[in-house]
Amino acid sequence: MENRILDGKAVSQKIIEEIKREFQENKTSKALAIVSVGDDYGSAVYCNMKKKKAEYVGIPCEILHFEESVSESELEQTIISLANSDKYAGIMIQHPLPRHLDEQKLFNLIPYEKDVDGLSAESFGLMAQGRQVFVPATALGIMTILNEYGIDLVGKKVLVIGKSQIVGLPLSVMLMRAGATVTVAHSRTKNLSDMIREFEIVIVAIGKSEFVKADWFTKGQIIVDAGYNEGNVGDVEKSAYEKASYYTPVPGGVGPMTIACLMKQTSIAIKNQENKN
Repeated sequence: MENRILDGKAVSQKIIEEIKREFQENKTSKALAIVSVGDDYGSAVYCNMKKKKAEYVGIPCEILHFEESVSESELEQTIISLANSDKYAGIMIQHPLPRHLDEQKLFNLIPYEKDVDGLSAESFGLMAQGRQVFVPATALGIMTILNEYGIDLVGKKVLVIGKSQIVGLPLSVMLMRAGATVTVAHSRTKNLSDMIREFEIVIVAIGKSEFVKADWFTKGQIIVDAGYNEGNVGDVEKSAYEKASYYTPVPGGVGPMTIACLMKQTSIAIKNQENKN
């Protein structure tokens, strides 16, 4: 059995170059606003990567950075002002935020047509109903890469390990809407090691370094690892790849797809706003 890499780097590059061509032909002044709080190193790296990629494709991008001590009301005013401004077609908040801030309350201030990271309650509700809307970029990245490699989800038994609002939860809804039979597990699920063998596709988004062991898998399964931890390792033990029919490597699998899908949704938000105007 030949195991095939689900190459997120290659697929994401294809998406990025397509968006770049679109904006070379039709330049835009509409911008993406990224709201960032505190001095978390990982968040700073991600914000800069997003800004760099946006500018590469031709989307103006601004990072609005606040000290960790910022009050919730000041952030609320900033987001409302961005929401009301014609200058910004897309708004996203870099998470996680410091604990004294109500993350979901702030996400919910972003109007769904500008919510390019798909994290407001309104966006989630519209997605669950199957209406055209923006969805969390990592979940969309996973769906896109499965589609790109022709992996048919209809009737497939899929296990999603992780129930976060950013990946596991929206992804399980998207998989169900695509016709898969979905089970959601998490780090406290009993007998997870035995359970994994029953599924054709296993998607892991748990945020714990090599939490899922190679000997939990059986030959021929599709493994999607959405984790990225210190030391360039995912949530699945690397030796598990040898058993898989398809797998996403870490790095170079789901990670690049997240930024590409964020850019794709921002480009759609820009077009929608320009057409409306």
